[in-house]
Amino acid sequence: MPAAVRSYTELLLISYRIPSITAYNRLETSPRTANFDRSLKAEVRDPLWMLTRQWQFGEFEGEDAASPVTAQILGMHTGMDRISFPKGDPFPFKQDIPLETHVEREVIRPDLSVSVQMGRYFLKLMKKHSLEGKLSDFMTRYPLNYVIDPHDKDAVVLYSTVKNKMFDGFALYLDMAGSAAYDTWVDAAFPADAATFKSLAPLFTAWHTRNYSQPENATDTAWLPSQLEYQFSISSPQNQQVTLVADQYYEGHLDWYSFDMDARKQVPLPGQEGEQAGPVENFVSFLPSPIAFKGMPHPRFWQMEENQTDFGKIDTSVTGQLHLMLAEFGLIYSNDWFMLPYPLAVNTLCEIKGIVVTDVFGQEILIRPAGKGLETNWHRWAMFHHSSKTATSNSTNFFYLTPAITKALECPPLEEVNFLRDEMANMVWAVENIVPSHTGKGMRGYEMAMVDAPAPDFVPVGNAVIRYVLGTTVPGNWTPFIPVHVNNSDTEIRFQRGRMPGAKPAYGVLLKEQPAPYFINEEEIPRAGVIVSRSFQRTRWLNGKTFLWTGRYKQAGKGEGWSNLKFDQIEDIP
Repeated sequence: MPAAVRSYTELLLISYRIPSITAYNRLETSPRTANFDRSLKAEVRDPLWMLTRQWQFGEFEGEDAASPVTAQILGMHTGMDRISFPKGDPFPFKQDIPLETHVEREVIRPDLSVSVQMGRYFLKLMKKHSLEGKLSDFMTRYPLNYVIDPHDKDAVVLYSTVKNKMFDGFALYLDMAGSAAYDTWVDAAFPADAATFKSLAPLFTAWHTRNYSQPENATDTAWLPSQLEYQFSISSPQNQQVTLVADQYYEGHLDWYSFDMDARKQVPLPGQEGEQAGPVENFVSFLPSPIAFKGMPHPRFWQMEENQTDFGKIDTSVTGQLHLMLAEFGLIYSNDWFMLPYPLAVNTLCEIKGIVVTDVFGQEILIRPAGKGLETNWHRWAMFHHSSKTATSNSTNFFYLTPAITKALECPPLEEVNFLRDEMANMVWAVENIVPSHTGKGMRGYEMAMVDAPAPDFVPVGNAVIRYVLGTTVPGNWTPFIPVHVNNSDTEIRFQRGRMPGAKPAYGVLLKEQPAPYFINEEEIPRAGVIVSRSFQRTRWLNGKTFLWTGRYKQAGKGEGWSNLKFDQIEDIP
């Protein structure tokens, strides 16, 4: 055996002859009891015991941080004073009217209910002056000439009730507001009471204007029929003008997120050319107040907390980052946040230039707006911040406090149209689920489109067992929109309104107000479809005045549909 191998073997045998013991020591707590009821009672002992409890809960751990004492904020305020719609000239924005009312309101369309309501009010004015005996003359001059659909049963009952008892108040209003026809008529018909009747005219027109908010110019409308939504812009004075554009407004409520900045758009106001007032500095100082919420953990052990927020019941997992961040904020960093109240008047465009915070050590810290530094340009993001349509204006820090309503009363829809896709027929249908009634409310479109007399039974010729059907039809409240090519394009399409053979025009306003040809952009009607509604809305504004107007809003549809429209069919004769 070689010597190297022999020496290794001897060393191995020697190592096995020497006994060894390997032991590990671990320190473990040995509590006197497993019951912690007494410890959790926080019994008051001596001062040293209280200091020990505070030390156990980490109240003596110091941080190299300071609390804010004062904060100074510099902002630039600009008032918005003009509105522009897709059609017509810009006009001044009146802050005594909510912005939604400015944008959505439309001209009141006369019907039987409006005419009767206005006639009853004028009759009330006549009774105050003992002139109700002249009612028959007004009924002769302004008769209720309405053609009522027999399927509108409530309107038929209303018309039969008032046709010999009331006159057309809306036609009377048009004579008063539009020309001197009313004055000429009362001079000839009631020479003795002409002055009294003329004095009732301004009261009557003022009552109508006060009850129904309507645009001053009937052509001023922000509604785009081709997009089924509102579009408008609001601007500041011409000196350093800022324009906010709302390209797609259809929710029924305006807020800061409805607007985008467009530095390229300038909106001159007729009659106010030249330099005007620009932004105004607003320098204010506040005392920062700590943020508090219900159930917030207190920083001291001896303060009792409310049990309205139970962070221990957060149901999450290791991947639920949002839940874990919320719990971390509420339990650890909740007392590190402070709030600075910054009052702002409505209809004000505000740009925060910076905040200077002074802490208890006398240090002053300048806080710039988010995204101002060059190093943060690549991940700029901000809340309550208007996006810009131009790449050069991304560094702006504007916030617009919209003069919008907080709460409004809304009646059931006067009109509701469901735009749905029919892939089998390769077209879009506008189904009028609710159509306007002459009673001032909406009724079901299928009731209005009912067929009084069913089609006659098919009589075969001879012994024929099949028949040829040129095409089927759809209910009267279904209006077709056929895909057509966009001008000068072979790939893009849009939908054009059509009409089924022998069908009546649409019952509602949404499908009739746009003269032919009426096109809707193809991207406005997705596979889910859209539902457009029209209804009366009423709200109370800051000055206590109430506003009533007709507005529209759009919402997602309920999916595709099938009209059962078929052509060139061979059917069996039963």
